[in-house]
Amino acid sequence: MTPIVSDDAAARPVREISFTSGMHRISARFHPAADPARGAAIVAHPHPAHGGNMDHPVVVTAAARAARVGLGALRFDFRGVGHSEGNKRDFEGHLDDWRQAVREVRVRIPEGMLLGAGFSYGARSLAWLLHPKASQRPAVDGVLLLAPATRVPTSRRDFGNLLLGRPLSDASLDEHVLENLRSLTGPVEVLVGDGDVVAPHAELAANLPPQANLQVLPGLNHFFSRHTGAGALDEDAFVQAVDAALSRLIADSL
Repeated sequence: MTPIVSDDAAARPVREISFTSGMHRISARFHPAADPARGAAIVAHPHPAHGGNMDHPVVVTAAARAARVGLGALRFDFRGVGHSEGNKRDFEGHLDDWRQAVREVRVRIPEGMLLGAGFSYGARSLAWLLHPKASQRPAVDGVLLLAPATRVPTSRRDFGNLLLGRPLSDASLDEHVLENLRSLTGPVEVLVGDGDVVAPHAELAANLPPQANLQVLPGLNHFFSRHTGAGALDEDAFVQAVDAALSRLIADSL
């Protein structure tokens, strides 16, 4: 399917905004949608305790591509990250941040589809938020998961393995994440590199719901890079895959 993109979004400046989550002020950026507007998207960032923030290239690129296909895109710093107030290790609070981000974007764009997206921890937290038994479960029309980690490094050795692209030695499968992935409903697109050691594509394929579409990107690691360590985003491969996923999600919402 040929992505429907517009250069109009590139000419519209990204806005610095904020919203309230509980007692905390949350810092965010809003990418206005290109015409024709189709709805909204929210993109969440990697693990707050490991340096993740809304300015990660994967997050920024995903939000920008969503805006180009007509989805006004909100990216935000979870509480405790950057200028967002609160404790960066407050997982339940991060779920509240997600819920408030949904409310904020729906105030700005009340009509059209709503896409939930996240990278690594952002994807894990989104799957948790959308579990059928979750409280205050927001309504979304599609989900884009970017390298949803099924294993989380907890030791210095495994953080080194992650950066070197070697299999993790100490991290075990997170059964809660697997259950959350299996329980996803509606259209689901998943992107992962074939060299990802914290979101191995075979583990994802075995635990995604039947309607999910998994794209495995050759030669890329957890950071969608071809380099050792975090490395530079392979923008060409990543953008092509994101555009294709967005096109399918938009088509499914029609």
